[in-house]
Amino acid sequence: MFFLQKPLDKHMGLKSMKRGGSQMEAKSSERFYGGALLVILLGTIVGKVIFTTLSPLSLFSEETQYWLWSKHLDWNYYSKPLLIAFYNRLGTALFGDTEVGVRFSAWFFGALTAWVVFRFSLYMYGKPFFAFLAALMVLVMPFFHLASFFHTTDSSLVCFWILSMYLAWRAIQEGGNYLWLLTGVATALGILSKNVMVLIIPLLFLFLLIERPEVLRAKGFYLFVLVSASALVPIVIWNFQHDFVTFRHLGTLGGVSGGGGFNWQAALAYSGEYLGGQLAVVSVFFVPLIWLGTRHWIKTREPEMLFLLLPALMIWMLFIGVSLVKRVEINWPAFAYVTLPIAMAQVVNLYAHWRKYAFVATCVSGLLLVGVMYPEPLDAIGFKRLLKPKNDPFARMAGYRELGSRVDFLIDSLGLEKHFVFSDSYHVASELAFYMEGNPQTYNPNLGRRMNQFDIWPGINQFEQQGYFGVFVRWGEGESAIVSAAFDSLIHQETRHGYLRGEPVLTFQIQIHKGFGKMEELSTSAY
Repeated sequence: MFFLQKPLDKHMGLKSMKRGGSQMEAKSSERFYGGALLVILLGTIVGKVIFTTLSPLSLFSEETQYWLWSKHLDWNYYSKPLLIAFYNRLGTALFGDTEVGVRFSAWFFGALTAWVVFRFSLYMYGKPFFAFLAALMVLVMPFFHLASFFHTTDSSLVCFWILSMYLAWRAIQEGGNYLWLLTGVATALGILSKNVMVLIIPLLFLFLLIERPEVLRAKGFYLFVLVSASALVPIVIWNFQHDFVTFRHLGTLGGVSGGGGFNWQAALAYSGEYLGGQLAVVSVFFVPLIWLGTRHWIKTREPEMLFLLLPALMIWMLFIGVSLVKRVEINWPAFAYVTLPIAMAQVVNLYAHWRKYAFVATCVSGLLLVGVMYPEPLDAIGFKRLLKPKNDPFARMAGYRELGSRVDFLIDSLGLEKHFVFSDSYHVASELAFYMEGNPQTYNPNLGRRMNQFDIWPGINQFEQQGYFGVFVRWGEGESAIVSAAFDSLIHQETRHGYLRGEPVLTFQIQIHKGFGKMEELSTSAY
């Protein structure tokens, strides 16, 4: 009965009420910032749909290449694992063979990545506002913006990287095998999205060796490794059937095959280009915050900060090594930078006098992205002199939609019934397959290039001596002796241009040849 209960200690009651009030306030704050982030993510997706629908720009050739792969589903592909094609098949099943259908997966993975950054930061530090700030920071980092806008293998890689890191941190903190199992599943999906995901295994091992060696004595981590490694099975089996072309290709990209002697001049040029590029992909305005996070770890040896910084540092160093022997694309190491915004947000939490700077850096980074994506209004005030259209990073996306329509028109007007379309570049061939009516299979015979996915599929030899017309489309202008020798005659030739911001930035040549006999393609050992 109530009157028989022991009276509550006055101070204990106040403490309990304060604790309860604090928890309610934290939950309310979490819901508010989580809701705000969801609204922002939805808004960014709507903006991407509008831009993609209204923009005169075509898809990136990498996007159309992976879309074309989805028409030939397989267990692996020449340079990438199977899931990039599966994502395209899913997106186009929902939205058709459209630009929105191709990019849908990138937008989905981008939103999911930002949400995981928010949840990860919240779990690690328990600060809803700074978790929200971390998510905003990742949204305006150039590497992430590109990966979450245009559908490349980085779109899903970045998502599964941060998800695996989040689940691994929870597994380390909470123990048990279940979370390690989930980490393995996320990592396996990442490996099947892009092979480089496998690097998370040695990086987590290194962290545990430094900070939590006792975890390595339990079976959870090894369960994670086993589940992750299962993703290699289809990759290895497919490569066994195709002369290990993926491994040869990766060896060439990594500079371990196909190169000559060491060249100091080239090494300095490549490494300088790499270092400058990395400042650009993370946003140079965030570099002071990354340095503060590094300095904070040096002073405190905080495990959380090491967990966030170690992958970025080690991957950055790995590709510095690669840049000494070959050119490194600036996006190659960027997937490992997705934990940096959590570290930066925590730095802002710890050092309050940096909050204004962080706010300005985030806003400026976002505004610059808007300016790069939509520079036309700035051209009226002289922006063209600063960033000429031919140097615009999106110049390579100009004119393919119109090129596809023009090729369709020529085929129809000339009445070409038996014909095939081909190019000396897989970029052009993939773009034409997407933008031509009916999405025909196009071809990329070897006229002097390294191996690619087109070499795995049936080629133009299937049309030999059957009276086919050949529609040859290439970048630039010129004659190919190999192409000319393969046909009886050239019946039409014209030059077209791709325009960006009112100026021609790409040149295409269309040739229509009659009477296909046999093409003597070049053999290659380049991967």
